Amino acid sequence: MTDTKVWTETILPQPINIPTKNNGNVMLFAGARFSTSDFGNGSVDMRAFLLNGVCLNGMVRESIMKQVHLGSKLPDNISLSQQTYELDTQTTLSAVRDLTKGLFSPENIKMKAIEIQGASNIEVDLDKELKDLVKKGSLLKSDSEKVEKILMNNNPEDGVQGGGTLWKLTQALTAHARDIEPARAREIHEISGTLLNRVKVSL
Repeated sequence: MTDTKVWTETILPQPINIPTKNNGNVMLFAGARFSTSDFGNGSVDMRAFLLNGVCLNGMVRESIMKQVHLGSKLPDNISLSQQTYELDTQTTLSAVRDLTKGLFSPENIKMKAIEIQGASNIEVDLDKELKDLVKKGSLLKSDSEKVEKILMNNNPEDGVQGGGTLWKLTQALTAHARDIEPARAREIHEISGTLLNRVKVSL
């Protein structure tokens, strides 16, 4: 929680062992992240949350709330009944329940496992990837330097091992996120998760 935003993260307690081609076995916990703000710092949001069971690296995928149209924000300049506000809240709560069931479904968890295996199959130039992230403004140069150090250490306890792949890059990013302030750490989780968009998944 910050002064303007709150996050709630939850995971299924059953670990999932995912063998990868180039980065060993990944012990994963699948879950969901919900965030909201009453002060304009982001809308109600929900994402798949992935937790590496060895190093506690966190990662989130794309927003699923944005894929659901819940209507426009209720206007502040007109008077509405309490019932209208309650119905609006109930609509959001109902959508969150439905989306949570989807995130925890066996089919969705299987898809996330396939994404991880796919990311381990994609070899990348780690130095170039970090420079690109800095150039885009996703990372600060200081972030990049710390991620590079994690990659050089190649420590399995950081979730970093094996060849230079897209998956290894995501784990170095989220390992760095463990040591920074919580709000920025969650931004890094999103950056890491966005990298998995390169993986083409077919069930």
